[in-house]
Amino acid sequence: MSELVYNSPVGPLIISIHNQKVVGIKWETVASPKKGADKFQLDSFADETIKQLDNYFSGKTNSLGIKVQMQGTQFQKNVWKSLMRIPLGETRTYSDIAFEIGRPKAYRAVGSACARNKIPVIIPCHRVVGKNNVTGWSGNPGAKEWLLEHEKKNSFRE
Repeated sequence: MSELVYNSPVGPLIISIHNQKVVGIKWETVASPKKGADKFQLDSFADETIKQLDNYFSGKTNSLGIKVQMQGTQFQKNVWKSLMRIPLGETRTYSDIAFEIGRPKAYRAVGSACARNKIPVIIPCHRVVGKNNVTGWSGNPGAKEWLLEHEKKNSFRE
């Protein structure tokens, strides 16, 4: 596994790559500094990942086509796949996602699956909100609101 640090507008992201797929993204913080990461030689997959993130954060694209490797239960994977279908600039509630995956009463479990998402931004858990407000976020403080506002301002039809 290799890691790279991507400097996003919402803080540095540590991106873990294995077998030409993103397997994790962590928000780099002072409390959790990066230790012992492999030296990463940029290959074509890493270059493409960086290019797509650059385009996303600069508002040049509505979608991220970055390959990911989801690691979780089948329920979690179903939730995460559902999140990836939410269009940029839109949000869904936990109940909406539960209904979409055929488990209408499992909205709390949807929240738990969002909290266990190891690939934020690419698997857009930030697009899931509570019925009455923006709730639940394990990333950098303020990042969820920033991402939602950024996507709202930059959404367009491709």
